[in-house]
Amino acid sequence: MAVIQALPLELLRRILELLATDRRPQKDLYNATLVARAWRHPSQSLLIYHMDLLDVTRSTDALRLNAGCTLRLVNVDWRNAREILSALHENDISVETLGMYATRHNDLDMSTMSLKLLAGLKSLRLGGHFQGHPTISPDTKLELTKLTVHTDYLPSLAFFDSILPAAPFLTSLELYVGDDGELLPTEYTSPFRGIAHQLRHLTIYTGVSCHPTSRASLNDTRFVASCTSLESLELCNCGTDYIRDVASAVRAPLCVLETQMASGWNDGGTGVAELASVLELPAMAKFKRWRMCKRRLYGASLDKEETAQWEAVCRARGVEPRDETRFFTGKTTLLSSYPIKTERWGLRPLSVTLARRRSSAAAEEDVD
Repeated sequence: MAVIQALPLELLRRILELLATDRRPQKDLYNATLVARAWRHPSQSLLIYHMDLLDVTRSTDALRLNAGCTLRLVNVDWRNAREILSALHENDISVETLGMYATRHNDLDMSTMSLKLLAGLKSLRLGGHFQGHPTISPDTKLELTKLTVHTDYLPSLAFFDSILPAAPFLTSLELYVGDDGELLPTEYTSPFRGIAHQLRHLTIYTGVSCHPTSRASLNDTRFVASCTSLESLELCNCGTDYIRDVASAVRAPLCVLETQMASGWNDGGTGVAELASVLELPAMAKFKRWRMCKRRLYGASLDKEETAQWEAVCRARGVEPRDETRFFTGKTTLLSSYPIKTERWGLRPLSVTLARRRSSAAAEEDVD
């Protein structure tokens, strides 16, 4: 008779990830570590999804006490970037997702970044300035699969010339459009086109500068056209014209589309019909799912009537309409992040006993 302890690791991991979508998952995940040996490691790794590193002194102490572990997510900013990255290197700590925000050139020199730390990253988010770039040998292959870039906070061109050729597994790219309405400055186009052919997912955030009638620039559509292996596309805070421009540039048959509409997208009353016209494009020949996301920081939500019309249009074409209550293909189910707790007096994080990873567990990766 089959027992739950005998589940394949990837299926077990998926079930435990659903626990982590709760507001306070720590107790459930801790209890899950006690169920069976097979449950221990995946539950422990989910317990350390996010380490809050605002206090530099306490953070470096916590990292020292967690020497040798792997953290799921670490964010640094101008207050702690230099100290935290140095502590990660000194304590041999690996990080799966690293975010850098609001850093300044004198806060961080990437030429001193540990190659081991960089090589182990699966996701890198760049939302601040820094100087220098890591020296990567030609035979190095980074594990990086996802890169997020804010166009208004671009590092030097040499940084991308260094890491992009060494990232053969990079398949997901998120770009935040700059104030000038361009995805990338002209001089940055070449290194990104070098990896465009391997991208499976592309996200474009147009930002507050986008008007509901804004169109995609020629440079933007040319870059999208160079992404010849796209399977999913996400367009945020844009109007129907922008969606159509980008979708028209896609050369590969899309399976999944996610959109989040800009405020005023349907002021003329023809918005749903314009969305329907997107389904006629060549890239939609094998289209399966369209996810309409509600308001984020900016943008607008469809009202009940607009939603009903849009869903009817999708179903008439055999496309499944989705909303934010349905997981989007290719995204993790870990919707929130939670700080590691530390003991009140000893600063010993809960993760000291829960966060150790054995080398044999390296093959256990997130499964979408």
